Amino acid sequence: MKKSLFWFLLPALLGLVAGCGSVLSKDALYSVNYEVEYPQLKSSPETYIGKTVILGGMILTNEVTDNGSTLEILKYTLDKRDKPQDPDEEAGRFLARSSRILDPSIYKEGKLVTLTGTLRDVRVKPLQKASYHYPVFDIGELYLWPEERYERAYPYYPYYYDPFWYHYPYWHRYPYWR
Repeated sequence: MKKSLFWFLLPALLGLVAGCGSVLSKDALYSVNYEVEYPQLKSSPETYIGKTVILGGMILTNEVTDNGSTLEILKYTLDKRDKPQDPDEEAGRFLARSSRILDPSIYKEGKLVTLTGTLRDVRVKPLQKASYHYPVFDIGELYLWPEERYERAYPYYPYYYDPFWYHYPYWHRYPYWR
């Protein structure tokens, strides 16, 4: 009895454990320094140069050069799967550099990403009429989140209304009859 219960519960436990993990690989997560918080890093970046953290957010721009790509990202808070949830107003923006070219049609404005980044320096760039201090990270591993699509199960709104049902001459065109 105990063995059959074990084999019955094993797939459920494995599914539960697999569903709670990060989208980043284990190797990338081993390199992360979990003691460093982003607000500390942003306030005094000189002391944290070379530290690796997990970051996520929405791509604002993708600048491609011969040396690779630089993403300007609006930082978001992350959930337990490291998926970007909401904009983090206090954290602001950061730059993420890659030595490879990230295709601007794939890594485009409005897409959500999660990455491991190693802090390299701080770059001052104009942001509208102000000069803004961007922390610059080298990308270790990058995950591009797929777009979520929501479709209604029933094509008419409200769900109980059917435009074909009440028009007597057209009842034979009811789209779900065969």
